[in-house]
Amino acid sequence: MKIEYKHKKTKDESYGILDGFLSELQKQYKESVESYSKKWNYSKDVMDFNVSAKGFNISGNMHLYDNLVVIQGELPFLVMLYQNQLESMIKQKLKDILK
Repeated sequence: MKIEYKHKKTKDESYGILDGFLSELQKQYKESVESYSKKWNYSKDVMDFNVSAKGFNISGNMHLYDNLVVIQGELPFLVMLYQNQLESMIKQKLKDILK
């Protein structure tokens, strides 16, 4: 799965907002998201992540650019059935927080 989301923030502004993105998702979807981990690179423009939700593990990374966020993730086969809904939910969340 690959999601590209265009916005009007700088890379640094995006980092400030998106650093808490996974913890926010865990709070909002606490009945589904069991755990997560994240690790930013030195320049804070690439975050590797792992999310465990409903017994499935999703891993990937998020790249920050001026005016663009790119999220790439490996979905388990059964989760791919819900890829469109998952992408829509993530894009809506990005839209809400990167106003």
